[in-house]
Amino acid sequence: MPTERRSTADHRSTPTRPLSRYSLRGRRKRARRKAEDKNYYVDWYEPRYFILISLILALCALDAYFTLKIIDFGGKELNRLMLVFIYKKPISALVFKYLVTAASIIFILIHKNFLVFGKLRVFYLIYGIFFVYLTLVSYEAIIFFNHISVPGS
Repeated sequence: MPTERRSTADHRSTPTRPLSRYSLRGRRKRARRKAEDKNYYVDWYEPRYFILISLILALCALDAYFTLKIIDFGGKELNRLMLVFIYKKPISALVFKYLVTAASIIFILIHKNFLVFGKLRVFYLIYGIFFVYLTLVSYEAIIFFNHISVPGS
């Protein structure tokens, strides 16, 4: 029987944590073994996620801007929580919306390799959120530009 030459304990005895000292310096990009290919964390994320998250946050800011402009034109906010923020302090509404979106999308990114309902990978939610925001901002842009292009309004 060969002699054990390792000087440290087996690192596989505990799963990778979502945030650790290796989050900025680690090398893990994917599961190492086929048996570990679900519900695992990584240290490095693909550039596409950085691009998608940046676009989502930009769309979030555009959504907030268009919402405030549409309210100025006589529109209404349907989200009751945001309604309270908007009428008290519009800037606090923008900051709150942005921070909640940023925290949520980062949480989803950290858990991107997990399965929801036993089948769906969480990273699909990032794409879903992007397309929902893209649709919402497109709709708001149409309302905004139709309203400002009408003479006499």
